[in-house]
Amino acid sequence: MRIVISNCRPEEADRIVDTLLSEKLISSCNILPSITTKAHWKGEIQTEQETILIMRTRAELVWQLESRILEINSFEMPEVAAIEVQEWNKKYLKWIYDSTKPTG
Repeated sequence: MRIVISNCRPEEADRIVDTLLSEKLISSCNILPSITTKAHWKGEIQTEQETILIMRTRAELVWQLESRILEINSFEMPEVAAIEVQEWNKKYLKWIYDSTKPTG
């Protein structure tokens, strides 16, 4: 199982998350609304309002999830980072499996 973190424009969060849920690429997502992000971008320090998405998925769906996020997110280079979780509550783990599509 993986936690996948991504970012998007605040006005895109619901559309992106609803798409990923309907395609069964994620079981759930926490939407951390409008935060200020400062970063080096194209030779300048940029300030953006972003929303952070914290999603749960199967390990085998991470690359498909990343690909889909890159397709539907309007950021030129959205962050997509996967974190392996070593321990899950067994009932929660089953729910994640049941809520996402099997591969193959």
